[in-house]
Amino acid sequence: MFLAFAELRRSLGRFTLLGGAVGLLVLLLLFFQAVAGALTGGLTGAYEAGDTDVWVYDDAARRNPQASVVDDGVADAVAGVDGVAVASPVTFTVFDVGDEPTAVIAVEPDSPALPAELSSGSAIADSGDAILAVSGFVAAPPTDGLELAGVPVDVVGEAEGATFNVLPTLFTTRDVVAEATEARAGAPVPLPTSAIAVTVADGVDPVTLAADITGAVDGVEAVDAATAVTSLPGAGTITRSFSILYVLLYLVVAIVTAVFFQILTVQKRDALVLLRAVGARRRDVVVPVLVQVVMVVGVAVLVGAGIATGLLTALQDVFGAGLDPTTVVTSSVAILVLGLLAGLLSVRRILRIEPVEAVRGGGLA
Repeated sequence: MFLAFAELRRSLGRFTLLGGAVGLLVLLLLFFQAVAGALTGGLTGAYEAGDTDVWVYDDAARRNPQASVVDDGVADAVAGVDGVAVASPVTFTVFDVGDEPTAVIAVEPDSPALPAELSSGSAIADSGDAILAVSGFVAAPPTDGLELAGVPVDVVGEAEGATFNVLPTLFTTRDVVAEATEARAGAPVPLPTSAIAVTVADGVDPVTLAADITGAVDGVEAVDAATAVTSLPGAGTITRSFSILYVLLYLVVAIVTAVFFQILTVQKRDALVLLRAVGARRRDVVVPVLVQVVMVVGVAVLVGAGIATGLLTALQDVFGAGLDPTTVVTSSVAILVLGLLAGLLSVRRILRIEPVEAVRGGGLA
């Protein structure tokens, strides 16, 4: 332990450079994770905020709610399948509200597709009531005097992060959206149903029920809520793209740490041989290296995570992204473990040093 701290003090500059490099990589990793989370949440927040267990689509829509139109009577047919507690029709559409396009989700007042938790206000109770989904990633339209194609809507509540398709999102009643659709078209137009939101009865597995619905009702494809989220257009692409970045950053951390301690071990090989020759045990020369890895990488992780958290908090209005504490802890632990694994390459080299090398040619001069 004394050797580890003594070397850290003597070579503070080089250890600081390693810590700075690892800290920068931690900062980039956490920043990318925050932005990816905000992007994915902007796409899928409306799905994740509700209590829907199973989504039912037109079987030709490829699980895209905006491309799905289910026939009249499907909701009743789905409700008749054993294990279904609630089957509620949902329509996904877009209206211009002010100068901004806004995703509008038309639901029944007791629909499981509505956000389960509100950040303010109250739930939908009457025709024309609405819940506005807001997030730091998308700008919200003004709530006063809000209209859909001239049809007034009363925003009674707000839900944090329940946006859809990275747009401001409005949950309101189906009759209001039907009226607004006719007003926009200038002619009587029936409101299509995009999907059926289903909650399962107690003790029923959503995956099993989804398969039962698909088999029992013609022309539909039912999927559990988790599958529906990952199947939304764009969500999978974002996840895969950022996952590649995460893997690359983790690899760079491991490579930088491994190379640094390998070079350091080669440079101090003669000193290690001498220590072994005067009676130092393998543990005495290995433990200092592991202590140095933990200290340098650990401090770098703390500094990088602190800077990332501070920057994202200060720039919340710019990036609309925040860090989940679980993500910070998981990523930090992963980097620390990778650092230790990288340090084991140096440990392996140190363990091959034998005391007899001090009196051999190529040992100490």
